[in-house]
Amino acid sequence: MRTTTGRGRRVGTRIGGPRSAVALAVDALRLRILRGDLAPGAHIGEQSLADELGVGRATLREALRDLEHDGLVVRVPGVGTRVISLSLEDAYEIVTLREHLEDLAVDLGVPASPARVERLMAAVADLERGAADGDEASSVPDSLAFHRAFIALSGNTRLTAAFETILYPLGLLMQLNRRASSAAESLSERAARHRRLAELVRAGDPEAVRAEMSSHRTTAFLRSGELSTEELSDAAKAWVDYRTTLDTQSPTKR
Repeated sequence: MRTTTGRGRRVGTRIGGPRSAVALAVDALRLRILRGDLAPGAHIGEQSLADELGVGRATLREALRDLEHDGLVVRVPGVGTRVISLSLEDAYEIVTLREHLEDLAVDLGVPASPARVERLMAAVADLERGAADGDEASSVPDSLAFHRAFIALSGNTRLTAAFETILYPLGLLMQLNRRASSAAESLSERAARHRRLAELVRAGDPEAVRAEMSSHRTTAFLRSGELSTEELSDAAKAWVDYRTTLDTQSPTKR
């Protein structure tokens, strides 16, 4: 079996190369989850997946431990491993932390150094290439690369490390966003949103960046009905009500 990256290259499903088999297995599985090939709650059959990737079960299990650390899978003794299913409480915690970290990145990093701006613009170029290719599957991984570069504007390693703790669960929310809003926002429009934000960073105006970032953040996943509402805290309920109101006022943008 072979797959297409969306960049005009054909790649095999089986993994190989100079990196360790565990690292390659982690990359392959992470990409499948972020692309939506493995849906939230999906059971991961170890033997069949190990055979498909061309690795041993011990290697796969080590890769799954890394993915559990990333917050992408959960391992239940006697049951097996599943792709994590996020709740609305999870979404509240992830999104509010993301907002504070990105705002702090603006405070610390804008105006930004040319090298950091270049990294951000390179991420925009990837989003634009994906849009030109109609590569829906790469939309979330490319968006995560953009937001990683955005956080890196700060030059603060501890801030970057804090963002890494929510990076991949944030990717799952982005995947829900795409499913909920793909009819309202094309890949080209999505890339254009990121281009606008990056150009403001390049211009070096922190107030303009903060204003654009406020409208850039989307919570279309609230319309999906795919997130559990069990054990929702009062703070999370208030946040959901607030974001739902914004979504109603500006459904396409949000």
